[in-house]
Amino acid sequence: MQFFKLMGIVPLGIGFTVLVFVWSQPFNGFGDIPVFFRLFASFVALGFILQGAALLSGQFTDPNKLKAMLERMRPDVPKNSTTDEETPKSNTELSYSCSNCGAALSPKAEVSPHGDTKCDHCGKWFNIYNRQA
Repeated sequence: MQFFKLMGIVPLGIGFTVLVFVWSQPFNGFGDIPVFFRLFASFVALGFILQGAALLSGQFTDPNKLKAMLERMRPDVPKNSTTDEETPKSNTELSYSCSNCGAALSPKAEVSPHGDTKCDHCGKWFNIYNRQA
């Protein structure tokens, strides 16, 4: 687990290198770096420094701490839930019926993108999503 601590040296070194390079350049000289870019590079370097410091601090080296942190971050989901029961059926498995006569929608029926179709049995228009026009 010491490998995670060693991995923190790389972003920490990159961050400090960028900070030193950006702010050690002369001001008002030929080819100087504008202040906006110095500040922008400093904020990017700060992210690298914080990431490296977090890895070096050892917070991620203990597997029990890491597992506890991941459990806190997960949403509350029952451990024995199955996703098969919760998945919606595909359109081929669903059967739509006319809201007027109850006849099943024919396989060759044309349905608009909003779900409007005409019943082949009674000839009335209905919406397969039970929306009112």
